[in-house]
Amino acid sequence: MKLERPLYMLRHGETAWNLERRMQGTRNSDLTERGQTQAQAMGRTLRTELGREPGPTIFLRSPLGRARETSLIVGRELGLEPGDWRDDQRLAELSYGDWEGFSWKEIEVDHPNALTEWRADPHGFCPPGGETHFELHRRSAAVLAEVAASHARTVIVGHGVSGAVLRGINLGLDAKAMFVLEKPQDAFFRLTAGREERIDCKACS
Repeated sequence: MKLERPLYMLRHGETAWNLERRMQGTRNSDLTERGQTQAQAMGRTLRTELGREPGPTIFLRSPLGRARETSLIVGRELGLEPGDWRDDQRLAELSYGDWEGFSWKEIEVDHPNALTEWRADPHGFCPPGGETHFELHRRSAAVLAEVAASHARTVIVGHGVSGAVLRGINLGLDAKAMFVLEKPQDAFFRLTAGREERIDCKACS
């Protein structure tokens, strides 16, 4: 089923672990001051976007803390109440299992070829105790199908990898192409059937 109404895909703002280049996955790290500013700018830019064609909108988010924190800041810019957001566990970030909380430099002490192996087979690779892209693809596809079936404009606040997979499904990409999609925190994406448009938030920089 194809999107008939726009889907806006936002990633959470910068976190402390983003700065430290640590794997977050299902664990949380709070937004930095810059991340809060990014969320405010995304909210202001999104308000302009939604105002061009007023109408009902569904607001979804990952239940993980950094996405919830971002959504509340975005929501304030949109004039939303906290309860206007609906948590959906399927929008959570890819689980990195035992690697969560560690940087790639630390991971590669015991797993020197980990990133190379992941890039070679992003669909099937699984971090120890974590989740494969196949599993993430399945839950992301289910969300996208429900959004399309709703025939309603939708806003999602999610994550880097899980957001890229959802976008990649809409674009008809394979796992390797999804793996290298950009995952900005100073922009978001407007998805329509088989297409996406990057919308920059210059004030996020």
